[in-house]
Amino acid sequence: MPKLSVWLVRASLVHMGIGFLFGALILHHKGVPIYDWTWKLFNPHIELMIFGWTIQFVMGIAFWILPRFSGKNRYGRAHLGWWSFALLNGGIVLTGLGGWFVLAAPMLIGRLLMLGAVVLFAVLIWPRIKPLGGYAASQNS
Repeated sequence: MPKLSVWLVRASLVHMGIGFLFGALILHHKGVPIYDWTWKLFNPHIELMIFGWTIQFVMGIAFWILPRFSGKNRYGRAHLGWWSFALLNGGIVLTGLGGWFVLAAPMLIGRLLMLGAVVLFAVLIWPRIKPLGGYAASQNS
């Protein structure tokens, strides 16, 4: 497994653990209302579970599993993947903090960082997407 995939999957599992913790605290508060601040964890919980865990896990597995190129640069422009990793995690942190403190500016900047991460990852992965069996095989039938 390439190093970028390893880091994407590891980071997604960290986000999953923190997201589960936030969700457990929210559920505990619904049953036994002890901590009033736990409802502030709802927006960061959603960010961590959707973007931190799910999207990042999919990105890590896609980078690893999609067809590779032959030669030295088998995974394409991997530096775009590292930038995508940094932008995605930075965006998740900013959006989560903006959700905690109910501030619009960090949430907007975080969303833009996440959008940039997805665009960079799409540019990285797009050349590796190939039809099953190739184009010529589908023309013969």
